[in-house]
Amino acid sequence: MSRLGLLNLGALLAALAGTLALGARGASLRDAAPARSSSESLRDATGVAVPVAPYARVVSASTVADQVLLELVARERVAALTAYGARTSPTPWRYAGLETIDALDDLEAILALEPDLVVVSNVASSRRVARLREAGLRVFDLGPMGGRATLLEDVRQLAALLAVPARGEALAERFARRLDAVAPPPGPDAPRALYVQRLGAEIYGGAAGTSYHDVLEAAGLRDAAAEAGREGWPRYAAEELLALDPDLLVTPAGGEEAVCRFPGLDALRACRGGRVVGVDDALLGDPGFGMLGAAEALVDAQARLDPPGR
Repeated sequence: MSRLGLLNLGALLAALAGTLALGARGASLRDAAPARSSSESLRDATGVAVPVAPYARVVSASTVADQVLLELVARERVAALTAYGARTSPTPWRYAGLETIDALDDLEAILALEPDLVVVSNVASSRRVARLREAGLRVFDLGPMGGRATLLEDVRQLAALLAVPARGEALAERFARRLDAVAPPPGPDAPRALYVQRLGAEIYGGAAGTSYHDVLEAAGLRDAAAEAGREGWPRYAAEELLALDPDLLVTPAGGEEAVCRFPGLDALRACRGGRVVGVDDALLGDPGFGMLGAAEALVDAQARLDPPGR
């Protein structure tokens, strides 16, 4: 399982994270509110006011911030990105020549970069963020990474913070438009799908308020978990999955057989009918721009299962 997938799942394992605002499938640029900023400061997810400025040495400790920064500002303004993002990006050449950081715990390495801004997401512990601030660094916390709605908000917030708001609006609009164009919105007759992943003796999912839900809907699928009222990252019992019995199971590539070998799940229609789709977890587990690639891969997988004229 990729670290990005673990970041999503980590919210569950830590505290079965609370729900995030869900961006409607058919919404456009308006499905995330514009960043609340003034000409002087912008409040981050923790309520800390951070000055708006054309920061020249930005360090990203968030894989989502990595992606957004590479789209918003010149490389000269990026002091470092995450090492994980550099290793797993589908466009690794964009990280070439840039410094990387492994963890927020490496305070000395971050200080050595002499950043004027450090961007984190709330997967970082408050203790680590506090240490950065105590060391005199300016930190902006984007908050939870929950898929489409939070990504569009993050784009706008970072753009406003870095004094390039127009670029942020254009980037958010372009991404929303491309995600909406992957497939028609799921109607009442669309296939019912469920994101699941087997981890040892447990089955976990991603429902309303997560990027997994957004990927399913962008691919033209109804999210069976969301329709059943599930939110966040649920842990499933076999009986619950059998009751949901979706038309299609979606899981990280390589885990297809493991899901159906889970005790009792071989009775699922998707397992019996060979309708378990694996998608590269570097895309499927990415609450950032990878959602677009994941949705496209899922549409392609459906076409292979149900070719035209079949």
